This record gives sequence, structure tokens and C-alpha cells, in this order.
Amino acid sequence: MPSSQRLILLSLGLVAAAGLLSGCATGAVAASSWPGLSADETTAYIAYNNAVIAVDLANGFERWHYPAEPDRNRSFYATPLLTPDGSLVVGGYDHAVTILDAESGAELWRFTQPTGRIIGAPTLAGSLVLIPSADNRLYAIDLETRQLAWTFEAEQALWAAPLVDGDTVYLPSIDHHLYALRLSDGAEIWRADLGGGTVDTPTLADGVLLAGTFGQGLRAVDAETGELLWSFETTGWIWGNPTVADGIAYFGDVAGWVYSLRLGSGAEEIRRFQPDAAIASSPAVADDRIYFNTESGTVYAYQASTGNPLWNQSISRTSRLFTDPLLAGDQLLVASTASKQGDVILTAFDAESGARRWTYPAIPAEP
Repeated sequence: MPSSQRLILLSLGLVAAAGLLSGCATGAVAASSWPGLSADETTAYIAYNNAVIAVDLANGFERWHYPAEPDRNRSFYATPLLTPDGSLVVGGYDHAVTILDAESGAELWRFTQPTGRIIGAPTLAGSLVLIPSADNRLYAIDLETRQLAWTFEAEQALWAAPLVDGDTVYLPSIDHHLYALRLSDGAEIWRADLGGGTVDTPTLADGVLLAGTFGQGLRAVDAETGELLWSFETTGWIWGNPTVADGIAYFGDVAGWVYSLRLGSGAEEIRRFQPDAAIASSPAVADDRIYFNTESGTVYAYQASTGNPLWNQSISRTSRLFTDPLLAGDQLLVASTASKQGDVILTAFDAESGARRWTYPAIPAEP
């Protein structure tokens, strides 16, 4: 195993690493992970360690904190899901799904049927919320009735959010398969063997599903039939998945390479470049800019059309970046791991210039 892959596994604390390659993973994850991050027009929501936190996008001030008192038996890492009715759906390592009021942080109700940790983000499809669990099951909860609508059981743990397109759910798994399910009842339509585990949501582009894998590079699958269309070999495992803009897929691997592929009947490589460390997240792309994080704690912005560097910023010497960077208006939000109390866990950069606007918690001013 290359040293970069060992590094990323140690940093992420994934104790089931061997199983991911062999197809016999346990679904266990150490109780230390990376922040889940989402945002609306005014607020960022972070799920990290023992809390879910709402942060004002204008200044980085905390709006609310859940639970009000720390509970060592509860921890959160899955990306929070904001629903149209103002609820925030958050999965936890305590096997429960908690639904909060997004405005106040008050707990509305909890769903406690899963028997495994919730690592992947929930996905909304109409009134259904789809919850992937490390107990191998996908749970479909009806938000209106607060009842379980259906479940689907994969062969091994589910660590990534499903993708919904129309009446079809596309579900990645570390069991090497990508599943297509019927949204109405969870019935399996097809499954595709990708040859390696997948821990991020597939990307849908013009009827083709793009899925990054452990050991098998990038796989392209026909969304209707499940047929494997083509593969692109990468140097390292792919933890994130491609972001597609104007027919070009951008993604990175844990060997530290960033790839640009022109999509069509196959994949034509446009360029690749290697920054300073492993990449374990998906990039953000907008306005001819590609933004990505590296494991070492550095944020990069490149011109998408040319590959020319625009700016880079380091969070800190101890921070590690495994969460996807998130564009929120003219800001780029970057969530980072914390090694000690008081460490920065969220930074807002000016997306164009890279200037640091604010951090949460706030960095004390120099005396």
C-alpha cells in the first residue's frame, strides 16, 4: 500500500480499512472523524464530535448549539440535511437520526431504529428522508408521518449518501456495488459491481453515474441499465467523487493528484497536477474556478479552464481537511478537524481572492 494511502487511513481513523479492499468490512469506525458541513443562505451547519452547531455566515458567530449540554454518549459527523419546512436532519454515531428546528436548534423528534452508526448524509426525496447506516441498511423515513416507509439491505456497510433522480435511488456501498432502487418501495432494480468499495455519493452526468472507488479508479455506469461503460485508472484511491461542470469532471485521489477529464463516450484526460498532500474530498467548482482541500490542511483554488493556480491558504499546522469545501454565496467554507479544544473547525474565505474572512471559533486577536 502506498504511504499516502496509509496516511489517509490513519488520519481518518477507519478501523475497517482491510475489509474495504477485501470485501469483508465490519462497518466499524473509530469515534473520531471529520466534520459534516452544509449551509443555506444565512447559516452554516456543522456536525462534529458531540455537537451540531449553527454559525452565522455573515460573521462566524454561533447561533445555536445542540445539545445544550455536552453528552459523551452522542457524536455527530454526517452532513446535516436542511429540509424545505425548516427542519435539520442529522445522523449520529449513537445510531439515531435527530430532527432539529433549523432556526432555534430545538429537538423536534428522533428516529432510533437503525442499529449501526450513521456516517453518510441523509438525502431528501419528496417527503422521504433516506438514511444510510453502517448496519448495511438504507432507511426511508416519511417526515410527514414520522414512520419508517421501507428499508433496503446491502451486503455491507453504507457510508455515503444515496443519490435520487426521479423515481430511482442510486446507493453506493463499501461492498463494491452500486445499487439502483425504486424510490416508492426500495425494491432493487439493478446492481453494478465496481470492483472496489465506494464511500461517496455518485455523480450523475448525462445519464452516466460516475463513482470513485478504492483500488479501481473512476467507474462510469449507465444509470438506466447498470452497465459498466468505462473506467479511468488513478494513482490512488478515490474518497470523494467528481464534480462536473461544462462536461468536464474534476476530482482528486489519496496519492495527491487532481484530475480533469472531458466526458463523452469515454473519458479524455485533460490534465493532472499534484499539490502538497492526499485529497479525501470532492472539489467545488464555480465561475471557472476549482477549489479543493488536501489532507495537510491546505485549501487551493485553480482556474478550471487552464489549471493555473489562483491562491492557496493553510488552515493550521495541525488541521486536517477531509470535508468537501462548500461555496456559500461569495464565500468558500472549509471545515477542519480539531486536535484540541479551541481549534478552528470552520473557516470562511473570500472565494475570489482567498482572503480569510472569519473563523469559528474566532481566532483571538494578536496582543
